[in-house]
Amino acid sequence: APAEWRLLGWLEREGVPYDVYSETQLHFGTLDLSAYKVLILGPHPEYWSSHMYDRVKKWVYEEGGRLVYLGGNGINCDVEFVDEQTCIYRNEDARQLRDPANGFESRFHQRHESEANLLGVVYDERGIMTAAPYEVVDESHWVFEGTGLNNGDRFGLKSLHERIPGGASGHETDKRSASSPEDTRLLARGLNPDGGGAEMVIHGASRGGAVFSAGSICWCASLLVDDGVSKITANVLRRFLR
Repeated sequence: APAEWRLLGWLEREGVPYDVYSETQLHFGTLDLSAYKVLILGPHPEYWSSHMYDRVKKWVYEEGGRLVYLGGNGINCDVEFVDEQTCIYRNEDARQLRDPANGFESRFHQRHESEANLLGVVYDERGIMTAAPYEVVDESHWVFEGTGLNNGDRFGLKSLHERIPGGASGHETDKRSASSPEDTRLLARGLNPDGGGAEMVIHGASRGGAVFSAGSICWCASLLVDDGVSKITANVLRRFLR
């Protein structure tokens, strides 16, 4: 919740108008995606129904929607909504995920498909409960315009995250996988130990759609205090809102 309201505070500080919906409103159709150019997912949107996923994927790939995923461990577990107050969490057997022979990238993949098909990244356990800055790997991309950042430079050093301090890449992080779209472009990588850093990526879809993924739960905790994180996010939003 503190990261969610910091995201809203940052939007207000930057003068970006917004509407707020709960995830169940997406499932039950209260949120009409066709009325919007951009959908922002916050720090930890872990539990989604297959219907929600398919609706957003269609909106991006067929209707030109632009998705801004500012979290980590997102859309990682399939849920079934019994009604508007009750849902069943389909956690499945975690042992299947630990066996590479099964080919599953997430609990959502076990029941539907890997969320990397939409987000470009998928959660894995490396780097869990650590936090670190990001390092730029593709300085030529427009997301870095006006930041002054070059390849090898670090950003996301400042964070308001009280549980997992240390940087914008943290708590739980996502990386690319075999299911990531072919045009997924790596922009920056978190410097967490054991290869556990978040991978910040972007990919385009047909008919003008696009997806930007920060890949880290801690991203929003840096928005208000870290100039690099703020400027990159602003660049993405303003380009996607055109």
